[in-house]
Amino acid sequence: MGRVSGVVVLGGAGGIGSAVVSALLAEGRQVAVVDIAPSPPEHADVSWIQGDATDPAVVGAAFDTLGSVTGLVHCLLSEHRAPFTEQTTDALRRVLDVGAVSALEPLQQLVARAGGRPCAAVLVSSIHAGLAWGGQAPYAMAKAALEALGRAAAVELGPRGLRCNVVRPGFVRVPRNAHRWQDAATRDALTGLQPLGELAGPDDIARVIAFLLGDQARFVSGETVTVDGAMTAALPEPPAS
Repeated sequence: MGRVSGVVVLGGAGGIGSAVVSALLAEGRQVAVVDIAPSPPEHADVSWIQGDATDPAVVGAAFDTLGSVTGLVHCLLSEHRAPFTEQTTDALRRVLDVGAVSALEPLQQLVARAGGRPCAAVLVSSIHAGLAWGGQAPYAMAKAALEALGRAAAVELGPRGLRCNVVRPGFVRVPRNAHRWQDAATRDALTGLQPLGELAGPDDIARVIAFLLGDQARFVSGETVTVDGAMTAALPEPPAS
């Protein structure tokens, strides 16, 4: 993708999504966003579709605003936090629909509109896809399903020009979890789990996503790239005495 190309970002108003938009604009990309939130002032140069990013027609409207579309970023998520014994199938399906199923038709649209030209997609997962945490079963399931969908897309749609990868962030300082990293004690505890000694910001994730969309990653496909500062690489054991 050596030329200026368009990228559709689903969920571009969130912490990571907004950082992705800024990173792509800095590269000279044309960007269209779908989000239920209105466009913020800093993204005035973006084609912003305020609406439901799980609706294929709304996503199609975003594709329509761009001339040459060769990229897609899926940053959607939903949660239903409750103990396992209190989860319901209806809540589980809602979380799966937003967090995973919603990526299917946008991927299909991207390949169809690219018309055989090289194109790339990045799906934003979470370390929850490979771990378990109390009360987060639906979210973890949705992220695991999203990763499986990304692998399938890379294999089945690769012959039609698609590269599809997944980025799996660890804990990131975003607005939705500000109550944790803005509390000094909690922030110190979280930082203590990080071998790098600091917490990731949205830009740290966005830069990896932008790389995976670009020419330098032209032969990277079907991969899940963990961006967590080695947090999940560390054995959960106390230090040796």
